[in-house]
Amino acid sequence: MRYNLAFFLICLSSIALAQGRNAYLDPFLKTQWYLGFFGGGNLTGANPTQTFYGYSPLNYDVTDTEKSYNNFAHLGGQAGLVFMFYTKGITVGIKPGIHTYAFDYSTSANWVDTNNASNELEINYNHLTRFSYLEFPLTVQYDLMSEKIRPYVGLGGYYGILLNASRTIERSGTDSASGSSGSFTNQKQTIGVNDLFITSSIGLIGFIGASYDPGNIRITLDLGYKYGLNNITSTENRFLNNELAAIGEATDDIKLQNLYLTLGFVFPLKFISKQFNAVH
Repeated sequence: MRYNLAFFLICLSSIALAQGRNAYLDPFLKTQWYLGFFGGGNLTGANPTQTFYGYSPLNYDVTDTEKSYNNFAHLGGQAGLVFMFYTKGITVGIKPGIHTYAFDYSTSANWVDTNNASNELEINYNHLTRFSYLEFPLTVQYDLMSEKIRPYVGLGGYYGILLNASRTIERSGTDSASGSSGSFTNQKQTIGVNDLFITSSIGLIGFIGASYDPGNIRITLDLGYKYGLNNITSTENRFLNNELAAIGEATDDIKLQNLYLTLGFVFPLKFISKQFNAVH
């Protein structure tokens, strides 16, 4: 009888301790830290808020040479690290990485001999600008479902530091004024234009996506839109590039817009026994 009573008390104590331990672990099981990496592609558009020119023509309106922006036409990319904290369907993420953007616009100039209309020179310029930024996005996303495949929506903001900027200029046109009539295309010229832009970029992020949890890993896919809030052009240096000044070019005030697709792989930092999922 005494042995039965002792066995019963031991079992009761074990159950009580197990319940207490589970109660203690419960908050642990409801949160998770993740570390991983991401990569993807993007398309960029430039939103000019004010247009500038390198010269003021005397015999025609400068707006006749208005710049034509060709947005979301050149592929850029992004890659970096992911730090995320998850709790109760909400994920806060910091995603430092390198982001490259590209957009282009075209301008044209035309000259006609007033004494001989057959003597005409038409020049077209295409300006392709590429940027590299080190960016620090901060995002918050909410899971719409709590299954292995989880769609979500998110918002955030970013701060970027300019690493490099270059511009490739291509000149083409028709020359019937120099004695040899015909079209021409000059070799492309690439120049550094870091000084034409300020070092910082800030903006907002909105995105949708989905995550998949096959085990001790989370795979994410984001489709998002980034909207730049500040003018990235240096107002002090816009006329100081000699190569651009020689062709009557000056950089507009612009804000960047961006569409991106990103694939990420993150791993839980709080490893739990096989009885429990790393994500709840």
